[in-house]
Amino acid sequence: MNINAGNRKQLVFNGYDVMPLKGIYMQGLVSPAELQIFKEMKSISAKEGFDLFVNQNNHSITTKQNTKIQKDNKLSIWAQDNKAFIKNKIGKVLLWNSKEPVFNNIAPFNDYKIDAGRYMPRGGNYHLGYKPEGEKWLLINSMSITDEKSFDTFGDTPTKKHLCELFDVKPENIYVINEFTSDLDEYVRPIRFPNILVNDYSASLKNIEKMRDKFIDSAETYEKLKSYITSQMKNENENPFCESCDERCRKLKQFGFKPIKIAGKYADDINFMNALAFENSNGKLLYITNSTKHSTPDLEYLETLFEKDLRGHIENIADIYFVSGGKREEAQEFFSRGFAKGNVIMDVLANRLGGIHCMCSEIPNFDIFTTSSSK
Repeated sequence: MNINAGNRKQLVFNGYDVMPLKGIYMQGLVSPAELQIFKEMKSISAKEGFDLFVNQNNHSITTKQNTKIQKDNKLSIWAQDNKAFIKNKIGKVLLWNSKEPVFNNIAPFNDYKIDAGRYMPRGGNYHLGYKPEGEKWLLINSMSITDEKSFDTFGDTPTKKHLCELFDVKPENIYVINEFTSDLDEYVRPIRFPNILVNDYSASLKNIEKMRDKFIDSAETYEKLKSYITSQMKNENENPFCESCDERCRKLKQFGFKPIKIAGKYADDINFMNALAFENSNGKLLYITNSTKHSTPDLEYLETLFEKDLRGHIENIADIYFVSGGKREEAQEFFSRGFAKGNVIMDVLANRLGGIHCMCSEIPNFDIFTTSSSK
């Protein structure tokens, strides 16, 4: 499938669909393992020509990491959580998590107004984009939107009215996916409207069979992955609060999307759907996701299969970056879930329930977008 850039009104920001990128914001990274993830992202940003900003202890937002800081008492590592750089009717806005201290001196982002309202959905639970005719769409997880009555009772989850005001989107263009057990960015990844990647566990099963056939010593790994995948498929088919891959695809088609099934998730610590996607200066798509490098050969093979599958579906994709954080040393191990031989990002995925998309907040290049879309 060849996804052309075409009219830039199709291109979108944060959380998000694909558009030219100005920078990425990260926060709360202080441990040696976290610093290694930042180092890899820094290398990607240098190659692709976007800025990488980091905020530690809410002291300052800079492009340089302070390796002497031992602990961040004010910020989590989840830059995507209730934080986004958007543009709506009042101009450029930085949505800030009201549960974190509002940072007064945001020198790199002085052209943004700060909105620390409490009714923002979690970043991993929505994707924002444009239709070809220029109308915004918002794809959101059902756990991150509520009705007026529930809002009056609990008051901590936005209603459709709140979302319309916040993102400047029409109510009929808000699309809800039913997924109450995980965040949306674990299962779907817009790749430029109307195309959207959808995790397909049946395809993951086929890929682990390829892995088993290729690596004669992978029987234990195969059984562990098979057990996880089949249990997830059972949950999707039987849990009324979830949707299967086929159900998601049917609903997405009704919304006007073109779903692309792909083997993107294999375990809590192996997830290629949780990703950043944006456009480079040549109009090519770039994809940054979690890696299985520095684990075992059979698990590393799953990364190879994903890249092959993605390139098979998307013709005009340029580089695909896999962020690992390096081999997980014993001293860096956060908890004990996941595969014993893994890398840093796999440990974060399994034990802190988030990946590279959760750790980043995209800063769109609104100047390029506005200039191009007005032509």
